[in-house]
Amino acid sequence: MKIAIIGRTQILYETALKLHKEGHEIACIITAKAAPEYTRYENDFKELTEKSHAAFLLTYTLDSPEISELCKDLDIGVSMNWVSVISQRHLDLFRLGVLNSHNGDLPRYRGNACSNWAIINNEEQITNTIHFMEADKLDSGRVICRERFNLLPDKTITDVYNWLEKSTPALYAKALHLLENDNKYSLYYADAGGPESFRCFPRLPEDGFINWEQSALAIHNIIRAVCAPFSGAYTYHWHDGELRKLILLKSLIVQTATKDIAIPGHVLRNDLETGESHVQCGDGIIALLQCRYENESEEFPPGNRWRTIRMR
Repeated sequence: MKIAIIGRTQILYETALKLHKEGHEIACIITAKAAPEYTRYENDFKELTEKSHAAFLLTYTLDSPEISELCKDLDIGVSMNWVSVISQRHLDLFRLGVLNSHNGDLPRYRGNACSNWAIINNEEQITNTIHFMEADKLDSGRVICRERFNLLPDKTITDVYNWLEKSTPALYAKALHLLENDNKYSLYYADAGGPESFRCFPRLPEDGFINWEQSALAIHNIIRAVCAPFSGAYTYHWHDGELRKLILLKSLIVQTATKDIAIPGHVLRNDLETGESHVQCGDGIIALLQCRYENESEEFPPGNRWRTIRMR
C-alpha cells in the first residue's frame, strides 16, 4: 500500500520502519514538534524520509494545499499522537481512510493518558487498538485489530511503553495485511456514544504528588503509573536540615491494612538488607524500593540511606 505517516513518537517511527520493510511505500511523513518526554524528534523523522525517499513536512495543521497534494492518490494514512482531531476532508484524502493506534480498550478509555489512568484504576489489562479514525470524533470507529498486555501488580508504565514499542508496529502491519485482503474488514465498531464509552483527560506533573492518606494500593498505582518516561510520583521530607523533594520510582504493597497507629506518611521501618523503607498510608503500608532526590541523578534504595523512623 501507498502510505502517509502522520504524527509523532518513537513508536510511530518504528512503525514507519516496519511498514517500509514489509514492502509498503511510505510516500510522505507529516509530523509536528515532539513532546518533552518523547525520544524521537522532528529531525529523526526527517532523516527517515531521506532513507525511504519520502516527502517530509513539519506542521501543526493538515489544512494546507501542500498536504492535499502529498496525500493525493494514497491508499491509507497511519497516524499516532497527532496534535489535533482529524476532520472528514483529511480522511477523504485517502482511498481507505486513516488508521490510528490507541492504547485503550475502545470504546472504553478514550482520550488522553489512557495507560496511566488504567494503571491508577487498577485495571488488569492494557489494550492496544488499531482503528479507523472518524471525522471530528475522538478514538472511535472501525476496529481492525488489537492486542492486550497483562497489568500484573509490579508492572509499570515503563513496561507498558516497552510493550507498545514492540506491539504497535506489528499490529499496524497486521491491520494493513487484513485490509489488503478485505478493505471492508472490521473486528468490531467502537461507538464513542455507547454506554461503555468514557473519556480520559490529560494528567499534569503535579498529579504525581502523593497524598499519604490514600490507601497503599492507590499510592502504589500512582507510583507505577507516572514513572519513566514521565516525571514521577513525588513527596517531600526533611533531610539534612532542609525540605527536599523526593521522586518515588518503585514501590511494593506490604499490607493493605494494619492495626498499628501512625500518621499517614510516617516512615515505619528502614531495612538495610533489602533497601526498603516502609511508610504508613491511610489504609495499609507501602514499601519504597527506589527513590531519587530532585536535582540528583543518583537513584537509591531508601532503606540503605535512611536510619531513623523519626521522619515523615
